[in-house]
Amino acid sequence: MITGLLTVALLFFVFVQAAVTRSAAQSAADAAALAAAREARDQLYEGFLGALGDEDEDLGDILDGDAPRSGAPCEQAAPRLAERNGAEVIACRAGDSGLSYTTRVRTLEPVGDSLIPATENEYAEAEATAVIRGLCILAEEEEDRVELTCDEDRDWSFDPGDEDALPEARDMFRVYLED
Repeated sequence: MITGLLTVALLFFVFVQAAVTRSAAQSAADAAALAAAREARDQLYEGFLGALGDEDEDLGDILDGDAPRSGAPCEQAAPRLAERNGAEVIACRAGDSGLSYTTRVRTLEPVGDSLIPATENEYAEAEATAVIRGLCILAEEEEDRVELTCDEDRDWSFDPGDEDALPEARDMFRVYLED
């Protein structure tokens, strides 16, 4: 009876150990995907700031997420956050519209020694997708006044030359994990 209980307890420990490793991988994937999406959001915001007062630039397109961005979110932000969470990025890609980033990570440490043969060298992998959603649309644009209509009744009306009045990136774009 005691042998059976010990066996059950050890097997339970093995499954918990694997679950903890898998959970760590998922946390790292979530962090990496969010980091990539936030970096892309910040690039959109920089594009928005650069386009203020430039008649050749369409602020509406930038608010819709249609602006050039570099590959840096997958090259820098995602790997940095994955590593901080004990994993490495094995794949990172932008979605078709460029408003989402999917990362796949693998833990840096294996599951470890257990009763199940050949699991000591098994690594956990996980995947996550983060999405960028624009919160504002361009209501009006004049030389000295820009008006944005935003979700949650957070509208903005500001002079593009007044840096203190400008909305921040998080006011214009939401970044979240896709279910």
